[in-house]
Amino acid sequence: MHRFTVQTLIALILVVNLSLGMAAAPAVGIVTAGGSFTIDNSSISGNATLFEGNQIETGKAPSRLQLNTGARVQLAAESRGIVYRDRLVLERGSSRFENSGNYQVEALSLRIRPDGESTAVRVSVRNPGVVQVAALTGPVRVTSANGVLLANLQAGRTVDFTPDGAGPAAPTTVTGCLESSGGKYLLTDEVSLVRFEVTGAGVAKEAGHRVKIDGTVTPVPESMSQVHSTRVTQLSKKCSKGGKGAAAAGVGAAGAGAAGAAGAGGAAAGGIGAAIASHAVIAGVIVAGAATAAAVAVVKTQDDGTTLSPSTP
Repeated sequence: MHRFTVQTLIALILVVNLSLGMAAAPAVGIVTAGGSFTIDNSSISGNATLFEGNQIETGKAPSRLQLNTGARVQLAAESRGIVYRDRLVLERGSSRFENSGNYQVEALSLRIRPDGESTAVRVSVRNPGVVQVAALTGPVRVTSANGVLLANLQAGRTVDFTPDGAGPAAPTTVTGCLESSGGKYLLTDEVSLVRFEVTGAGVAKEAGHRVKIDGTVTPVPESMSQVHSTRVTQLSKKCSKGGKGAAAAGVGAAGAGAAGAAGAGGAAAGGIGAAIASHAVIAGVIVAGAATAAAVAVVKTQDDGTTLSPSTP
């Protein structure tokens, strides 16, 4: 009787430990691949169940992740990331995600998430310390870990980000048409298409001019950020129609959501033409627009070398 009781107790302990382990790491989806991959350093071929916090690393073939939330993620060959219910932490290589709802990708200190239901995004970690984000279909928002909005991307746009001592106190340099509206001074940056309320000495006299603002940022959730100017440099006494349109888009979209502002701002910024800035620095992150051809290449080429349309799952 005593022996039976001990065996029963051991069995109960094992069941409890297994249950606690499963509760600590619930299943979040499945992964499939045409070759081998590793999960938490264990080699697997074909398919496997993904649990919260699993690290997955692809080999010579990409892997497809189907998450319980409905999000679809493709990890390119020679890529690595940690999978969670609500996000992928991309450590190396490239990923594409779509049908993702609130699902997002974290790369270095950046947070990348779609700003529309039909958005598809490709995120690549490049050496040394550069993250490239391509909006394949639909708008994309890129923020820092502490919530500073770094870019509004529209479909077909590719931007490179280089975090360097990121944080609100880090340097910010943005360029655009400074407009006066309702007692405030607003500027939509030409590269990132992020709109800012600009404060500080010397700002008022530059209203209506194309300027470069150096200062520090205070993030304001979901809409625009505030930048306190420490230096205003006039680049042109007149704004192009594109520059004015970008600033006006920021004003008009204050109650219409970030996607609307980015869309209008994107069309306007394109009208600036040769005058557009080559890059911006927002809260210590260098934001540089990639060539249009790069965006097209990202849209048309899968990680395994085959071509497809942006809507191909």
